[in-house]
Parts: sequence; structure tokens; C-alpha cells
Amino acid sequence: MTANGISYDDYAKLEYGRMLWKYPDMRQRLLSHWVDPRHPHADRFAEWRPEVEKLLESPKGSDEVVDKELRSRGLSLRVVVREIPSVFGDFF
Repeated sequence: MTANGISYDDYAKLEYGRMLWKYPDMRQRLLSHWVDPRHPHADRFAEWRPEVEKLLESPKGSDEVVDKELRSRGLSLRVVVREIPSVFGDFF
């Protein structure tokens, strides 16, 4: 676990997601992949999409601010980070 309670694997997914999200073509590719019916978490992503997108748009170094805002709504950074879908190479 990291200091903020997020596993290193989940935190890496957040950081790589933020880096890729900056590029419109990569953002579109991720979204297309995550909503694809072949993706095992497509339904779950549909439910969490607004929160995941907002998180990926947040700048590096803003985790405490983001966590505070999420906690005011009964969520947490840890919860939303865990909802960032994985990328599966066979159809990405």
C-alpha cells in the first residue's frame, strides 16, 4: 500500500492513465476500449465513467484535493482509482 491507502498497482494505473489521457487520440482509444462489449468491465465502467474521467483529467499532485472532494460525496480517491479499467492488449 502507498501512503494514501492505494496499492502500488492501482496508483500506477492512475499515473499511466493520466499520462495517456492528455492525448486526445489515446483518450479516445481508451474510451473505445473500455466501452467495447468484449471488455469484461464495460458495464462497470459505464457506471463509473464520469468519476473515472474526472479523475484522469486531474493533474498529478492533486490527489489530496481530489480525495477531499470525493470524500465530501461519500467516495474516496482509492475507490475511484480501483474503477479505472485495465487495458487488454488482445483487442486494444
